[in-house]
Amino acid sequence: MPSPISATSSTAEQSIPTGRLKPLVSLLSHKWLALFIIIVVTAMGIPVASKMEKTVYNTTAVLLVSHKFIPTLDSEKGMNLGRGDYQFYLKQQKNLIQRDDVLQEAMQVPEVRRNWLRPQERDRQGQIRLKRAISVKTKRGNPFMTVKLTSNKPKGLDIVLDAVVKLYLKKSQEENIFDSSGRVKKLKQLQTKLQDSIAKKRELRTKIALELGVTTFQENSSNPYDALLIESTKAHTLAHRQTVKAETNFATLTKKLGNEQTTLDIFVDEMVANDSVLKAFKTKLTDRRTELLTQTLGLTPKHPSRQRAELEIAKIDQDIKQATDKLSGETRNRLLKKSQAEISKAQSIEQALADELAKQRNNANHYATLYNKALLLNQKINRASQQLNKMNNRIDFLNIEATAPGFVRVDTPASKPHSSTKFKPKQIILMFIVAALGLGITVPILIDMLDKRIRTTGEVHKNLGFAPMAWILDLSDNGTEQLTTDQLRRLALALERDWHTHDTTSFVLTSVKSGGGTTTLTLGLAHILNELGVRTLAVELNAFKPDDRYCDADSSEGLTTLLSQDDFQSLPLEMLIVPATTTLPDRLPVGKTSKPYITTHGKLRSLIKQLKAHYDLILLDTPPLLLSADAELLGKIVGGVLLIVEAEVTMPGELKRAAHLLERLDPPVVGAILNRVKVFRGGGYFTELLKEYETRAKLQPGLIQRLLWH
Repeated sequence: MPSPISATSSTAEQSIPTGRLKPLVSLLSHKWLALFIIIVVTAMGIPVASKMEKTVYNTTAVLLVSHKFIPTLDSEKGMNLGRGDYQFYLKQQKNLIQRDDVLQEAMQVPEVRRNWLRPQERDRQGQIRLKRAISVKTKRGNPFMTVKLTSNKPKGLDIVLDAVVKLYLKKSQEENIFDSSGRVKKLKQLQTKLQDSIAKKRELRTKIALELGVTTFQENSSNPYDALLIESTKAHTLAHRQTVKAETNFATLTKKLGNEQTTLDIFVDEMVANDSVLKAFKTKLTDRRTELLTQTLGLTPKHPSRQRAELEIAKIDQDIKQATDKLSGETRNRLLKKSQAEISKAQSIEQALADELAKQRNNANHYATLYNKALLLNQKINRASQQLNKMNNRIDFLNIEATAPGFVRVDTPASKPHSSTKFKPKQIILMFIVAALGLGITVPILIDMLDKRIRTTGEVHKNLGFAPMAWILDLSDNGTEQLTTDQLRRLALALERDWHTHDTTSFVLTSVKSGGGTTTLTLGLAHILNELGVRTLAVELNAFKPDDRYCDADSSEGLTTLLSQDDFQSLPLEMLIVPATTTLPDRLPVGKTSKPYITTHGKLRSLIKQLKAHYDLILLDTPPLLLSADAELLGKIVGGVLLIVEAEVTMPGELKRAAHLLERLDPPVVGAILNRVKVFRGGGYFTELLKEYETRAKLQPGLIQRLLWH
C-alpha cells in the first residue's frame, strides 16, 4: 500500500474506535419508531393484564421419596440408591404421577368424576384438563416431592388430589422396579445386542489397523503421507517451471525481432562467425582469391589469363557461400533439436512427477479415510461400552431385592383448597412499560449498529489502515457551510505542503461509488488553492458522467480534442481551458465523447506534463474507482490519489475493494477524504465541533454526554 498523506500511522483494527455507538443520536434519529414501539407495547399490556387477572384455588400434597429402605429377610443386602440412580428414580416418579394411564384410571373414581368433571364434559377432556392442572416440584437435595392441583373452583379439589395420589402409589407398587423380571429380560436382550455390536466393531477396527500398519488410533495424529505430498508437490512445481522455461526458450528462439530476424538467427550467425574450421577454410580461399586478383592486375578483360582467374574467383566465392550456408543450416537444426529435446525431457519429468503426486494423494486419502473410520469406530465402541456398563449395573440393581417395600409414601395429604391471585394488573402493566422502554431504546440502537454504511472517520481508518486526511460535512445541513469551507482550506493546505515538500504536482480525485461529490471537491479545492497563491487547474477526466460546471457555453471542445490530435502541442491550451470565475477555478472540460471512457492514444502523460508548465498543481477529476478503469489508468501517471468516501452510502466491503485496487496501482502517495458527513442530532464529535465553531468557545460536556457518547 502506498504511503498515506495523513500523518496518522496504521493501527490494528481491534484498537481503532469507530464511534458508531451513540445511543442518544440513535434515539433522536429514530424517535418516531421508538415512540411507536413504546406506545404499542405499553398498549398491549392493558388487555393482557385484564385477561390474566383471575383468582385460582390450589391444594397441595407432599410425598416422601427416600433413597433408602430396610431390606427384607431374604435380601442379600440393603438398598441405598446412589446420587445418579436416585435422581433417575425421582424423575421417574414425577412422570408417573402425570402419566395418562394413572389419570385415566383416576377419572373412573366416583369422587373424582363428581368433583372434577364439568357438565357435559367427556372423560378424555376432563383427563387432559386434569393433567394440565397437576404440577410436581422437587428440590435438589430435598427428599420431598410436592404435588399441586390448581383449578378455578375449590369444590372437592383436595378429594381429587388425594385420589390421584392414591392411584399413583398403587401403580408404583405394581411397577416396583426392584422386582421386574420383564425389565431384566429386556435389558439382557439389549445387553447381548450391545456385546455383539462391540465385537463386530472391534473386528473391523483390527482389520483397518492391519491394513494401515498401526497399533492404535488417536485424535490429531499426523498422516505419514503428508510429508511425501509436500515434497512431491515441490518437485512437481519445480518440474513445471523447468517445462515453462524450456518452452519459453524455444518460443524465444523462433520469435521474430524488429528487423525480421529471430533470436535463433542471431545465435546461428554468432556461432558460424566464431567457427574455427570455417574461418580457416575461408582464410585459405580468401588468400587464393587475393592472389588471383593480383594476377589480373594490368590484364585486359579479354585476356585468357584474366578470364580463367575470374572464373576461379567466382568458384571461390561460391564455395565460401556454400560452406557458410551449410554450417548455418547444421547449426540451426542442432539448436532447434536441442531446445525441443529439452522441452520433451522437462515435460516427461513433469508428467512422471504429476502421476506420482496423484498416486500419493490417493494413498493419503485412502489412509485418512480408513483412519477416520477407525476413530469413529473407537467412539462407537466406547459409547457402547459405557451403555453396557450402565446396563449391567441396572440389571444388578434390579436383581438385588425382589420383595422390597418401595421408597415412596405420603408425608402430608392434600390440604384444604386456598385461593390466590395469579397475576396483578399493576405488575403486568409495569412489566410491559419496562419492556416497552427497553425495546424503544434498544431497537434504534440496534438499527444503527446493524447499518454497516460508513459514517465516521474511525470506520475509514479501521478499513483502510490509516486515518483520512480530511472530512467534509454535508452542505445540506444548516450552518455547516463555514465549517465545511474551513475543512476544505485545511485539505488545500495539506496538498500545498505536499507540493512544497515532495514536489507532488498532480493529484487524482476519485470516489468509491458514483455520486460521491468528486467534482464539487475538485472544483472547491482548486478554487481555494488559487486563492492561496497556488496556480491550480481542475481537469475533468470523467467521460463516464461529465459535469456542466466544467463546460463553457461558447465551446464544446476539451480534453478529448487534444488527445485526438496528432500534434496536440501545437494547439494553444488557452483556447480549451475555461478561465476562472468568482466561484470556479481554471478548468479543462472532458469535451464531447461517444464513449463512457477516455481514449488517451498514449498522449495523456505528455499532456499532463505540458499542463504542468503552466500550473503549479493539477487536480484530475476521475470517475468512481469501482465503476470505471479510468481512475486506475490515471493513478499510474500522477503524483498521488485522493480517495473520496461518501458517508452514509459507502459499505465497508466497497471501501476495502477500492483499497485493494489502490494497492495494485501503488501511487507514490494516497489519501482518503470522508465526504458529506452528517451532523448527528443529539451530540457527537461533529455536533460539538460545529457548536464550538459557531460560538468560538469550548463546550463543557454534561454527565449524560460523558456516559452516553464518550
